[in-house]
Amino acid sequence: MTEISETKPATKPFSDRPMLQINRLNYVRTIAKILTSTDEKLKEYLKFATEQMDTKVTNDDVMDYALNLLFDRDPAFKSYLRHKT
Repeated sequence: MTEISETKPATKPFSDRPMLQINRLNYVRTIAKILTSTDEKLKEYLKFATEQMDTKVTNDDVMDYALNLLFDRDPAFKSYLRHKT
């Protein structure tokens, strides 16, 4: 008789997990310049998120998530979108 043991992935405390959520769909290529200090933080975040999420996280993933977070949280932009139509 073979016994199969079920293992669950270790759950990390919420504060140790990245805020990033990855939704890979269709992308459009864009070119942007960022400060050297921002690039250094981005590289560190990529290492952190890749390690914590156990999947390769790219600049594109982080930039897409960060921009959508900005769009969702900027009340002036939300107001602009409501009044635009």
